[in-house]
Amino acid sequence: MTTYLGIIIAIVAIVVATVMDGNSFGALIGPSSLLLVVLGSVGVSLSGFQLADIKPVPKGIIISFTGKEPDPGEAIDRLMKFAEIARKEGVLALEEQLEDLDDPFMKLGLQQIVDGVDGDVVREVLEIELAALEERHAPVIGYVKTMGSYAPTMGMVGTVVGLINMLGNLSDPAQLGLGMSVALLTTLYGVIFANLVFLPIASKLQRLHDLEMAQKDLVMDGILAVQGGASPRMVVERLEAYINPDQRVGHQERSKRASGKAA
Repeated sequence: MTTYLGIIIAIVAIVVATVMDGNSFGALIGPSSLLLVVLGSVGVSLSGFQLADIKPVPKGIIISFTGKEPDPGEAIDRLMKFAEIARKEGVLALEEQLEDLDDPFMKLGLQQIVDGVDGDVVREVLEIELAALEERHAPVIGYVKTMGSYAPTMGMVGTVVGLINMLGNLSDPAQLGLGMSVALLTTLYGVIFANLVFLPIASKLQRLHDLEMAQKDLVMDGILAVQGGASPRMVVERLEAYINPDQRVGHQERSKRASGKAA
């Protein structure tokens, strides 16, 4: 939602400022300039990546607009519940909970402790999962950032090409203004796409990645605490250290809410 809102606000600011100065918004529309900047940025960025790296890029761009931030409070509630079950019935009783668990990372860790795997091995397996996640996300974020860095350059290329064409037609003074306008428009598109599209999308993807990694660190710590036999209260207190103070509600409040949902 914020990605949509931010880009829309920036575009509205440009349009309103153009109209306030008495200029025509139509002067800012140039299909050839748009084509050069967008396709040029995509192509030049492609040269620095493997094809396998960029296949997930379209999906990543969609996620930057539609992706939701993970809810650490929900993860803490779940791990508190698992700690209660493990304390009362033993870790083997957790196996019944795995079928309905929709978090693959949490499910993997809990399955490991149900299978009796040593805590160090559980940590190692989950850390491998985190490293793999990092490797999957890094090329996508890097590619979008690279497009943002090349877009202004492609805009300058278009401007230089436009100036060359304009200077080659000095015999027609009436076309000089139009030629200069088209040439500068490509630079404008390069700056706009870099700072209003590519770089904001890359920043959003990086933010979502950081939040997901933090969430999985929290989950891993909680799983190891459950395996170590920590009480539900200790699990909550330990995991709430990962979140902002205004989000911390304590074991008692979380137990009340869990009881209310169960009822």
